[in-house]
Amino acid sequence: MSNWFFLLPPELEKHEVWLEGELFHHLKALRLEEGDELVLSDGQGGAWRARLESVTPEGALAVVLGSLKGAAEPPLQITLYPGVPKGEKMDQLVRQAVELGTGRVVPLLTQRTVVRLDEAGGRKKTERWQRVARAAASQCRRAVLPEVYPPAEMENAVEMLREEGLVIVPWEEERSCNLAGLQEEFPSPPSVGIVTGPEGGLSPGEIDLLTGLENARTVSLGPRILRAETAPLLVLSIVQYLWGDVGKK
Repeated sequence: MSNWFFLLPPELEKHEVWLEGELFHHLKALRLEEGDELVLSDGQGGAWRARLESVTPEGALAVVLGSLKGAAEPPLQITLYPGVPKGEKMDQLVRQAVELGTGRVVPLLTQRTVVRLDEAGGRKKTERWQRVARAAASQCRRAVLPEVYPPAEMENAVEMLREEGLVIVPWEEERSCNLAGLQEEFPSPPSVGIVTGPEGGLSPGEIDLLTGLENARTVSLGPRILRAETAPLLVLSIVQYLWGDVGKK
């Protein structure tokens, strides 16, 4: 069922749920009518089947039918720490990262990041990226809504990175280690953080800061230089194949 909506948990404790505002606009965009079924999720792992009982100009009433099992959540907690690229590329990156199973996105303002955001600008961008994440999670039927954090300086993200089971840093100067080579050292990491640079990559000082973490490893992605919005998605895909649920039965 592709008609997937996120609601606050208290709303889902009721037998009948009133859909209005942004949710109602989404419902209308899908051309759903009375009698159509949909899925309501609390964004924390729970999902329920529901049926539209009535649709009015102001909103729609849905009746909860029962819980739904088998939502598409990966077994591995993945956090993406991308250097914010220029323009609208971050929208695309968030959307596809959520589709590939990332649980958190922490945008980084690195030394080579062209985009500069004050507090108000950062808040506005975060709200936009969170809406993108919500739409992507709905499209690919995830029961846990990924969180997009406010943009952070690299130095401020280090404490989060220390808590990861493994931190992967793609780096064009790395020659001896690739992603497959990490499996022997980290056969079953509890979580993975992926740190990528913006256009121009990470600076030498940032690489030194990251490789100073005991759980961090730089890796080669092959002979080609990838764009800032391509490298994170390649790493995510391979991480999901090596330790997650891609390619598994």
